[in-house]
Amino acid sequence: MTTPIPYYISRKQAQDFLAKFTKALEFPESNPLLSQVYGFGGVGKTTLIKKLKETHELQVDFVEVSFGLTAGIETPLKLMEKLYELLPKPTGLWRRDLLPKPDPFTSLYEQYQETVYKLKTEPVQGKSVDTEQQNTVKDWFELGTATLLATGAGYLGDHGTALSLGLDATVKAGGMLSDASQALKPTKERIQELLQQHPATKNDKQLQELMLEPIPKLTHAFAQGLIQKTQKHKRSIVLVLDTYEKASSDIDTWLWQYLLEDTPLKSYSVRILVAGRRSLLEKESWRKLQQDRDVIYEQRLDEFNKEQTKEYLQHIGFTKSGDIQKIYKTTQGLPYYLNWIRREKEAGRDIDDFSRGNKAITDLLLQGLNANQKQIVQLAACCRWFDRSLIQYLMQKQGIDFETGVHASIDCFDWLTKCDFVEFVQGHYRLDDVARNVFRLSFCNEDRTRFRETHELLATYFEQQANQEVAPDSPDPEKYDNYDWRQYTAEFLYHALFGRRDEGQRQFLSHFFASRYLKQIEVVMIPFAAVVAEAAVENYRLLPDSTNKFLKSIKLGFFFSWMMLPENPAKYEINYENLIGPSKEEIEAALRPCFTQVDFLEDGLGKYTGLLSKSLRSQANQQVDLLQRATEQAEKIANDSYPSDPEFSSSLFLNLGDQQDNLARYEEALVSYNKALIIQDDNPIIYFCQGNVLGKLGRYEEALNSYDKALQIKDDYGEAWNNRGSVLAGLERYQEALASFNKVLVIKDDDLNALKNITVILMSLHSYKEVITICDQVLKIKSDATEILSNKGLSLSLLGCYDEALANLNEAIKLQPEHPLWWANQGIILARAGRYQDSLISCEKALELQANDESGYYGKACYFALQNDVYLAIENLQQAININPSRCRIEAKINPDFDSIRDNVRFQALLQG
Repeated sequence: MTTPIPYYISRKQAQDFLAKFTKALEFPESNPLLSQVYGFGGVGKTTLIKKLKETHELQVDFVEVSFGLTAGIETPLKLMEKLYELLPKPTGLWRRDLLPKPDPFTSLYEQYQETVYKLKTEPVQGKSVDTEQQNTVKDWFELGTATLLATGAGYLGDHGTALSLGLDATVKAGGMLSDASQALKPTKERIQELLQQHPATKNDKQLQELMLEPIPKLTHAFAQGLIQKTQKHKRSIVLVLDTYEKASSDIDTWLWQYLLEDTPLKSYSVRILVAGRRSLLEKESWRKLQQDRDVIYEQRLDEFNKEQTKEYLQHIGFTKSGDIQKIYKTTQGLPYYLNWIRREKEAGRDIDDFSRGNKAITDLLLQGLNANQKQIVQLAACCRWFDRSLIQYLMQKQGIDFETGVHASIDCFDWLTKCDFVEFVQGHYRLDDVARNVFRLSFCNEDRTRFRETHELLATYFEQQANQEVAPDSPDPEKYDNYDWRQYTAEFLYHALFGRRDEGQRQFLSHFFASRYLKQIEVVMIPFAAVVAEAAVENYRLLPDSTNKFLKSIKLGFFFSWMMLPENPAKYEINYENLIGPSKEEIEAALRPCFTQVDFLEDGLGKYTGLLSKSLRSQANQQVDLLQRATEQAEKIANDSYPSDPEFSSSLFLNLGDQQDNLARYEEALVSYNKALIIQDDNPIIYFCQGNVLGKLGRYEEALNSYDKALQIKDDYGEAWNNRGSVLAGLERYQEALASFNKVLVIKDDDLNALKNITVILMSLHSYKEVITICDQVLKIKSDATEILSNKGLSLSLLGCYDEALANLNEAIKLQPEHPLWWANQGIILARAGRYQDSLISCEKALELQANDESGYYGKACYFALQNDVYLAIENLQQAININPSRCRIEAKINPDFDSIRDNVRFQALLQG
């Protein structure tokens, strides 16, 4: 039985809420699925929930969590797991053959967890589990789809929506080389490949679907499990989500989009009760859901009015009209403070006679405390949590004797933990939210300088704790891999934001960049999310003004940075799949303030990552300088980290090489890759990237040697086999190239890159019918494969099937109307069909779309060659070669469109370079 609530004073708002909730339990189909009670801290939301539980405990199983108090509910999956764990267990003796079978959620969630473990620890095709595989699993299941936002989400308001990113990580369509390294592929593409190849999932399509989209599937199982339990036990289930203002936007999105909108719970005896400080319907996503589905009932709670306050005070023994009036003026009828007065009176402690009338509420809570006791409460209010050693440190710094400073017979810590407003949560002590808000704000208003100095002391304390856990001169991976170091550093950053002004911002940014590089997001997510949650109450009044403005300016960029920071904004796109979210421009604008301070960061991984990310967003002349400075940082870091962590040290130069490669600074990229290989000579990705750059420099034999070294280390490296084949094709060693591409198909029989490249080789060998057969095979797998549609069209045109050829090109253009290559290829087919005027229009359209793309010029070269106009054919081919010499020379050598001018001396000179 729930203990009856003493002196519970009802209000119309509370009565209406209790009545409406009772109706929802009795007639679920015709009443809201979710009920929310909201209002300022201290208005009695928790007491109302207790009253509701007391009223219905005989008919209802209440399952309650509190964000900020209940451990392990940071993501939708963890929250569902915790709620299921808290459901009442069957009672009584069960015979073995009568034990209940696993319910839908438990069995599916266990399968999901077991599969994640296998994907992370078991190899593909008998090979050892490499870093690439581990990182892919970590990116997707720990930083990505295990939350709705890959990225570590947090308090985004209407922007707290799920993301599906389509980041362009392949070279321009029409080329033959795979781009950069496997590590640069979008996470979803990498996890799909792993699921198709891994023995735990490759033969199970349903399991692959679960691992790709666990949130919707597990939410359906969760809802089905709840429904089954209500039907079996003939009792309603109420899920109570308390202090909801502290829930992440992942949780918020999951609740409205998946649990409420996408499950049949409304028709069954399952209800959801949300308590928080803000109305859910303030957010557009919730308003739209309510408009479409009518599943929400909300009730605001306000402070007691004068009559309610009088009734309450009379219950607890205050009978004098004057005292009642003065208490109301002091407390403004806030139940939290009225309840504190009740506890004081019941404990027999003297209460001020209220002769001063409307004194500050903090004086009410602190009355009877001496100066040292008041000071220790204010200091503790600055802490998110505290233990004995922290309080002892603060007392020592303030010159207060820890043993006797607050009381002759009890030390400071023991005295503090016995205060009514202190609670023990997740292994630490803390002030409850209302008391902390009041004491902290009053401390700041009373003495802002001492308030900042206290946070500076706390920052120093946690920095020292982190340094004791991992020595400050240790390599960064060793620090960020240590759980305790991460927790201490998160607290250090939280307090540095309050106490260190500009320096605090720079320290936060340094860890922001470094934690993104090492994929340990909680180091900065914890302090940032805490500050944003507090802002709902304190409106950032406690932060230094410059820090307040800085955090507000980067908020949107911060929450999306886990995906966007290492990406070139010119290349990535965002697909919200019908959800509401910020534009790429808004996200990038929020990231800009982070880059303005990169120059002022201390040397190290944070500055290195900041320089790399900034270079992606800078003009070409600035990029060169930024990458040079990033190289200097990499050399300093590698000197400190090597040889203890060669993989980390080499990755610094690998990433530099990739960005230099993207800038077409191939010699500099080669230097970076060589530095990476000096540190780590057994990493196949580095050899692969080295081979790519050597190929772009025309050093084909050396490129082949690099690919062969990569394949000696990892013989199932499909991208290396693919690019090796492309280099062989460039050397006109077509049979060897085909053998290399076929190796890719042994690894993955539906690899689109390999199949596409095989069609290119067969076109070079004039085997057009075989090309068409393979294209049809690919289009059965991927009907929107534009490159294959184009290659099929080109092959059909060389067989004289012009109408069918144009139909394929028209489909490619329909799918990608802004892509110049498809327009140029359409022009080539039209020229082959003798439709020269239409052909020229298509080629000009390609140039109009992208003047610095070779496709339009190459198409015009074919157009003029087919008309035997040698001069203009060569002029246009020259312009195409100037833009992309490798591709254009390879294709011109085998393209029959140039047969009429093939013996021309100038044409031959162009092909030789």
